[in-house]
Amino acid sequence: MQTVMSTGTKTSERPGITYRTVCQNPGCGAIFDLRIAPENASLLSGTMACPRCHRRGGMLKPQGRLGSKLFAAMLLYRATGVASTRGDEEEPLFQLHER
Repeated sequence: MQTVMSTGTKTSERPGITYRTVCQNPGCGAIFDLRIAPENASLLSGTMACPRCHRRGGMLKPQGRLGSKLFAAMLLYRATGVASTRGDEEEPLFQLHER
């Protein structure tokens, strides 16, 4: 009697993890899966664009684990067009008047 062993890996299981990502650009809210493998792990440290609204400069912020090799994440952007008109070195916001 002969026994044959299978040494191959499953073809349905790919290496790496998946981030289920939600774009935080106002008006977009696209949900997409981002597959991270050792070959493209640099995506986690850089900025990327949303595949739907194409806004560039998004940073990936992990939100927790959803399942085996499945994590939640948000694609966050810096606020643009919002600036303070008052410098921090100017007069204080509140002044106490002594009598």
